[in-house]
Amino acid sequence: MLAKIDKILTILLAILLFGGISGCYIDANDNTDNEPPAVPRGVRTITGDEQVIIEWYPNGEYDLAGYQVWRGRDDTNFDLLTEVSEDTTRYVDKTVRNGETYFYAVSAYDVDGNESELSPEDAWDTPRPEGRNITLDDYQTFPERSGFDFSRPEKGSVRWDTPATDVYFAFDAERNATYLYSDNGTFMQDLGYHENLDAVDIVPKNGYVELFVELIEGHVYAINTPDNNFAKIHVRELYEDAVVFDWAYQTDPGNVQLAPSLKRP
Repeated sequence: MLAKIDKILTILLAILLFGGISGCYIDANDNTDNEPPAVPRGVRTITGDEQVIIEWYPNGEYDLAGYQVWRGRDDTNFDLLTEVSEDTTRYVDKTVRNGETYFYAVSAYDVDGNESELSPEDAWDTPRPEGRNITLDDYQTFPERSGFDFSRPEKGSVRWDTPATDVYFAFDAERNATYLYSDNGTFMQDLGYHENLDAVDIVPKNGYVELFVELIEGHVYAINTPDNNFAKIHVRELYEDAVVFDWAYQTDPGNVQLAPSLKRP
């Protein structure tokens, strides 16, 4: 009896192994993975001068093969920008133009070609120009080198009394203080002490004063020009007869995003 039972079990096992019963065939070599990686998280962008930095948190899958970075001109339609390796969580997009807004998303893919959905974060940026070490002299002493036009930074310091001059510098002997003035309707706001220009990512939309603001070394000042363009300066050095500052200027009107770039002095 036991021998008969053993024989029946042997036959059933053979049927299962070699496909005698439909639907019960087992392919021991079928290791196909159809599970996509997790959606990348923590995607953020950093504004730069003719560049945008995209960063995200790393995925943890053992079979992760890399990431795809996507870019669009709105938050719904994206084109593939580039692919990066699995150990990369940062990409610098240098194919952008200052004053134009770009939207970004990231997906992950594994060694079997499975790809995740696009990241859900609202990651967008508008690159903008910036500069270092602008020197303005006292307008009462050197009027031709006392002003600055944020829309034409390539000129450097300019005359204080032209219609395009946004701000100009002067020392007030009676108050023993240095000031930044404006005669063309530019508004200014003291944002307090900061280590450098990059410490301020976004400037306020409100709370500005007109005509003048006292300058203090190490402080960052927000600027709002008559064309509703926002800017910021960081006072690096301050003297009775001159001021040295770094600057950034958002060419997209009404945009207060002025985050740092990779460029350094």
